Amino acid sequence: MLPEAAFERARTGAGQLFAVTRPAGAERTRDLVQAAELARTHGFAVTWVGCRADAPAFWPWHAVVAGLGGDASALDGDPEVCARKVLDLLSAGPALVLVDDVDVAGEETFRLTQLVAGGVHRLPVVLVVTSTGSTALHDTVRLVERAHAVLAGGRITEARDLLDQAAREGDPEAALGLPGMWVNKYRGRADRALATARLREALAAEPPEPLRTRLSVRLAAERAYERRETECALEALEEARNTGDSRTLAEALSLAHHALWSPEHNAARLALAGELITVASAAGLDLLALSGLCRRTQDLFCLGDPHAERSQVELARRAAGYPGLLFYHAAMDVMRTIRAGRFDEAEHKALACLRMGLAAGDVDAETFHSSHLFAIRWLQGRGGELADLAEQVTHSPTLPDLEFSFEAAHALLALEAGQPDRARSALDRLTINGLAAVPLSSTWIVCMFGVVHVVAALGEAETAREAYRLLEPFAAQPVVPATAIVCFGSVELLLGIAATTFGDTALATRHLERAVTTNIRLGNRPMTACARAELAQVVGGDRGRALFDAAVADAAEIGMTARAAAWARSRDGLAGRVTIRRESGWWVVAHHGAEVHVEDLVGMRYLARLVANPGAEIPALELVGGEDSGNQPVLDPEARTAYLARIRDLRARIDEDPSPRLEAELEALLSHLERETGLGGRGRNFAGPAERARTAVRKAIRRAIDTIAATEPSTADALRSAVTTGYRCAYRPGGS
Repeated sequence: MLPEAAFERARTGAGQLFAVTRPAGAERTRDLVQAAELARTHGFAVTWVGCRADAPAFWPWHAVVAGLGGDASALDGDPEVCARKVLDLLSAGPALVLVDDVDVAGEETFRLTQLVAGGVHRLPVVLVVTSTGSTALHDTVRLVERAHAVLAGGRITEARDLLDQAAREGDPEAALGLPGMWVNKYRGRADRALATARLREALAAEPPEPLRTRLSVRLAAERAYERRETECALEALEEARNTGDSRTLAEALSLAHHALWSPEHNAARLALAGELITVASAAGLDLLALSGLCRRTQDLFCLGDPHAERSQVELARRAAGYPGLLFYHAAMDVMRTIRAGRFDEAEHKALACLRMGLAAGDVDAETFHSSHLFAIRWLQGRGGELADLAEQVTHSPTLPDLEFSFEAAHALLALEAGQPDRARSALDRLTINGLAAVPLSSTWIVCMFGVVHVVAALGEAETAREAYRLLEPFAAQPVVPATAIVCFGSVELLLGIAATTFGDTALATRHLERAVTTNIRLGNRPMTACARAELAQVVGGDRGRALFDAAVADAAEIGMTARAAAWARSRDGLAGRVTIRRESGWWVVAHHGAEVHVEDLVGMRYLARLVANPGAEIPALELVGGEDSGNQPVLDPEARTAYLARIRDLRARIDEDPSPRLEAELEALLSHLERETGLGGRGRNFAGPAERARTAVRKAIRRAIDTIAATEPSTADALRSAVTTGYRCAYRPGGS
């Protein structure tokens, strides 16, 4: 059955050749009859003739010409001359030409058929030639058309190779690449530059419509993705609408959808995907219609829509013959399996998904697999095992330029491996120009998941505050990249962790409560457990222990054994725990049901940070936000040596000639040296930043606790027994 798109294209002067290799019989005849009926509904003239071994030269083209109202007697010369006459006739109006059994025709007839087939791509003609086996006529099919057929079969790499060959041979349509599919699939700079140059060269040749608009739309979409400028892609989409050509509009909708792959456009993308399905289906563009269904499914997952699973089931049913799209379905299926807490099954599915992507030639196959593994191991509490792999992936040449989520994953997994310096280094690279400078992209929201967890562990309150501001507009969304290959639960969890980090306990509690309920609705068991554990840390008391109990039970049941053990330890440390939250400019300190309001003392900020991270040792220097440059000696070695030499000299001179002046000088030098000398004669040092921070934090915390003691002595006593200060400070309730 011919696609309706073939007739749409032919009407614009972009004809096609379909070489059908199938044995003669009822099935082949039925398909050709349906093609003829479809052509007539589109207003095409139809002529259908068959070849015979005993037919005269150039038969059946005599019959074709006659059927289209031409002079059949003109076909009596050289095949190339006859071909020009046939092509002139075919240029007169839209027509479907069916030539049956070309493999039984004579050599002259076959040659004429080849020549005509080679020219139909410039005519309003659909030419269907049947044979019982492969013939040399297949070589006449344009490379671009062969690439499209190969792409429909899911062989992406082969399709790209054919298009590359066609582009080198000067076919301007080849510059489109895979039409309407995947922006930014050329990851190397040289490859991207070549693709862009081909688009511009094809446009400079002033091709006819609608090819000109199709090329313009593709160029705009690539530019929009690379520069994060969506306006040019949307303007190109409107230009495509104005052509009135269904294929051009479908491609433009698909490319605009790609160019808008960042979280602020989730709803707009869903609308584009719906329109793409409608337009492509009506035009018979099956691959683009299925691509629209795939995109719609991903968009629904990004929005946390409960209909996402239903859409995914439909995608699996309809895309059975399209391996390239089944790869995306398989990737989403891995995400759902992880979300259900079935980690072993998810790992097996992730490997199968990798194989499927590699077989299809999808450039993202390996990075999808890495993402799946990182999610599984982090949830299991084994993320540190993959820290080295995460660092390797950040250097992968197949990553898009705007891909920063793997740098964040590297920081997070390094932290899990117990390497905070490595984690901080990765975080610093990511935020070198500020967190707001990290561009919104298809994976931005997953990148922020790693950032928030790392800054919380490192206690970077200001970065946490900035992350909160950037994430707040997306509070209602789940942490899902545009490709929907992983799901880290609700953004509310990240907002709650960030608020905890910068010390607003009341705000954190509200976000974390919503995170628990949203993750339950999403069916995300691992992240529900994580949200409960975070909430338990913040609220403390009996409620905190109950939340920890639920988190520990769920985690143990689904194989998050390392996290379950850590949460159990934190739960056991909640007995007698103090909580501190910020409320209307005051610090509210709660303990055993009693609350005390304390003014915004510096020491209260330090206490809030320590209490929010029970058991964690935080450097005093980090609490005050300074950098350690080491202690500086009051006397450098050269000065000390000079002082001692002068003292020896004075003593020798006094022995020979006692003098009040010399004795006074000696006494002054000895007194000064004594003041600057420590125990055992060691040189006394100036207090460096770390020492000053230790002293400042100790005094500030002591003043804050003394202020609490004026109202609630028992709360102050609990803090005095649990808080330790020094170069590293900690809050250890109940000996945790």
